[in-house]
Amino acid sequence: MQTRPLKIVFEIHDTKIHERSGISAQQKPWKIREQDAWVTIGEAPYPQRTRVHLQEGQPAYAAGKYQLGEDSFFIGKFESFMVSPRLEPLAVGKSLQAAG
Repeated sequence: MQTRPLKIVFEIHDTKIHERSGISAQQKPWKIREQDAWVTIGEAPYPQRTRVHLQEGQPAYAAGKYQLGEDSFFIGKFESFMVSPRLEPLAVGKSLQAAG
């Protein structure tokens, strides 16, 4: 059976950053910065809303289409495979190739 690479495309529509902060049970301050995105996974008929985490000081992603960067994938605690989206602009030519 021949398989095709999984196509995952993120779309950013605006640059608004959502921030939440507080104090943990250990009395340490925390802050979460996120941006709304729409993601189409594989051949899904429509995109789904999600939020992409932004690092401290990282600017918002500009409106446009993105793909996952290699640094989105890592091995976490207990040798678990983890994914945390780090987006890279999706080249127009690459988008058309992936769709075919």
